[in-house]
Order: sequence, then C-alpha cells, then structure tokens
Amino acid sequence: MKAIVFVLRGCSASWLGAYGNEWIATPNLDRFAAEGVVFDRHISNSPDHAAACRTWFATETALQDNPENPSLLKTLRDGGIKTILVRANHPDTDAPDWFYAGWDELFDVRPQEEDRFALDSLIRSLPSLLDRLAKVPDFLLWIDMDSLLPPWKVRQDVFQAYVEDAEEENKYEKEPEAEDDESLLEGESEAEQTEEEDSVDLDAELAPEEPVEYPSDIEEEQEPVTPWADPPTGLFDAKDADAREWLHWSLAAMVTGLDAELGLIFQQLRDRGLDRSASWLLTSDYGYPLGEHGQIGLHRPWLHEELVHLPLIIRLPNADEACRRVGQFTQPSDIAPTLLDLFGQVHGSAISEGVSLLPLIHGETTTVRESAISKLEFGTASELAIRTKEWAFLLPVKVPPGESREPQLFSKPDDRWEVNDLRARNIERCDEFEEQLKKSVDLHDNLPEV
Repeated sequence: MKAIVFVLRGCSASWLGAYGNEWIATPNLDRFAAEGVVFDRHISNSPDHAAACRTWFATETALQDNPENPSLLKTLRDGGIKTILVRANHPDTDAPDWFYAGWDELFDVRPQEEDRFALDSLIRSLPSLLDRLAKVPDFLLWIDMDSLLPPWKVRQDVFQAYVEDAEEENKYEKEPEAEDDESLLEGESEAEQTEEEDSVDLDAELAPEEPVEYPSDIEEEQEPVTPWADPPTGLFDAKDADAREWLHWSLAAMVTGLDAELGLIFQQLRDRGLDRSASWLLTSDYGYPLGEHGQIGLHRPWLHEELVHLPLIIRLPNADEACRRVGQFTQPSDIAPTLLDLFGQVHGSAISEGVSLLPLIHGETTTVRESAISKLEFGTASELAIRTKEWAFLLPVKVPPGESREPQLFSKPDDRWEVNDLRARNIERCDEFEEQLKKSVDLHDNLPEV
C-alpha cells in the first residue's frame, strides 16, 4: 500500500467547492472530492499547527504520560513502510524541531524567491522523487504546503478576473427595472399619459444646444487593482465592505491558482499509476480567519467555524467509494489510526483517542462520536467549544485584559457562519454544554473558572 497526504495549511473547508463554496473555482480539487470520500464535519481539536502535528503523529513529545507508546512514524517504520516528508513550505513556517525526527527522508522543495507561482519548486522536483519511489512497495508520502498562508503569491490575471466578475454582478444589480403598468400615475389614464408624452415643448426645441464635449483620442488608462497579498494579522472591521471584498478577491485568486498547480501535481501522480495504487488524503491544520468575526489570521482563539472546520477528503485506489459523503464528526486524531489501518498495521493505545475512518469510508458503520470538542490557548486568551449536529457552543475561558467576550450558542446547521447568538434563550442548554466542556479539559491544563 502507498499513501500520499496533502496538507494545505491554513485552508478552511469553506474555501472549497466540495464544502459548498460556489464562487471560488477549484476544478481539480472538485475532481479529487468527486473521486473520493468527503468528510463533512471534520473539526479541529486544537487549531494550531504544532498541536495538529502532535495529533496527527501521536509523537513521543505528546505522550509524556506514557512514553512507551510508539508514534505513528515508528509504527510504520517497524512495519517496513518508508516515510518521506516533503517540505514545500517556507522556513519561517516550519513545524517544531521534534516534528522532523523519525522520518526516513526529508525532501526539501521550499518555494524560491524567483518562482513565478507558489508551488513551482514542488512541481519541478516531485517527478524525480516519484521516480525513485517507483520500486518502493509501501510508503507514506507527506506533502506539507503553506501557500495559503500570507504573504500570498497571487496571480494578477486570476485576481483581475474575480474583480471583473464582481463589477459585472454589481452593474446588473444597479440597473433600474423596466416600468410596468403599475407605474402609471394614480388617477391618470394611460391615454392621458400617452398624450402628455407625445406633446412637444417648443421652447425646448428652439433652445440653443449645449456644447458637446468629445472624448480625447487617447483615454487615460486606469491602474489595475492589485491583490491584497499580505493582510496584517489582527483585528479587522467586518463592516468595511470594500476591504472585505478586496481581501476575499485576493484569497479567491490564491485558492484558484493553487488549485491549478495541484492539478499538475495530481497529473504527475496519475502518469505514474498512483491513482490506482495509492490512497490520497487531503486535509489542513487550521482555517485561516479572513475577517469573518472581526479578525485576520490567528489573533484571538475564537473557535468559530472558519477556524475549526477543516477539509478532509480521502481518495482510495481506483477511486473506490467515490462520491460518498460522511456526515459524522471526525477529528485530526482519526488520521493516524486511519493511515495505520490502510497499511494493515495495528495501532495501540498511543493513538487511542482517534478511530480508523475506514469503516465509515466503506459504509460499515454510521457512528463515531456524537460531538466534537475544540480548545485553544493563544497569547493571554483561551477558549473551549463543543459542536453537535444541532448546536455550536463557544466558551471563553481566559480573556485578555480590557476585552470582553461572552459564551455564545449557535444553531446548526442553519447558522453556518455563526452570526446569531441564541444563548439568552437557551441558558439551561448552555449550562449543560459548559459542564461537559469543563469535564473534557485535562486536569493539568489548569484552566481557570469562567
């Protein structure tokens, strides 16, 4: 068995067509999803890159209570499975040092300053690695990409296309509708109106014409709008419509450009038969907020949809189980046991928090967990959240000095973007969720009372 994992760091599920996005073009990722199994409720347990790495690999660093437990990489290595990490990220977004221990090979294809597009270096170098792996019967190839984290290398032509589409839509929205019979003046017959319209104002007819201004032969060209390639991390005024549009056009162009580059990589895999002999898995570490709840990037640990809802798509060899959608809650801790299951390896208590998703993929079970819990401490703030099929409850635990943030409750799936807080009308339910969240927190976290 062979497995290839694509990590699109910072990618929120809401940016992809497979998760309902209708305005960002991602044809190659759409094909990936159509040939695979889409997990609709994949929720981060802790939306932070280092935390995601610990969860994915069940590393010894994360197993201080029982260092005897093996990590994912050690289990694979003991089973004779080669592990290769492809670093297609910038050095300043590297994971902690311990993340790079245990791999059989590190293959660096970091983006170069002279590259025209974000994944140029990966596209150039990946074929040589794939050719070397052609005779390796079993391997895990993990490709780590940070292209969706600012600063972005946005294609101007793609960005301009999104701007023009938006301008065209605004133009049609502003065009006045043709008047109908209801526009007749009250108490006035149609014949009377017609007679008035046919009459001629002689004074106006005989008045001298206004001088006509003809346009110059050479019109001054307007400078094209440039992408917002490096939006600053921090608070964002969500009411600023112009800034929000500019930000989202830039993101859309970046995602569409990345999709085109991924299409070339997918074709390299297909050319070598890896669409028939390997499982492909695509996911993310956390979603990058883009102003949805008043922040850009990870500025506050506000566990809203855009931060914790991640893509997870698994494509089996020969596209087995294609077009299946899984509505159960899954979390990053499920990835390690799923990979071990794909390789026929038994996983021990080291990764017992997660479950293999293969039974869900094959439709052999319909239940994994009834809810998904997330927690994040960032700077001087921390927050907990629980999601069920009917509700999302966010519980601030520590709030920075001088700021305020109350617990919030949102109806699911109706309130997808979490804008209508229903806590005031559901106090008892919120109390139940709060108690459940506090019980879920490890004792050594020492989180204070709210």
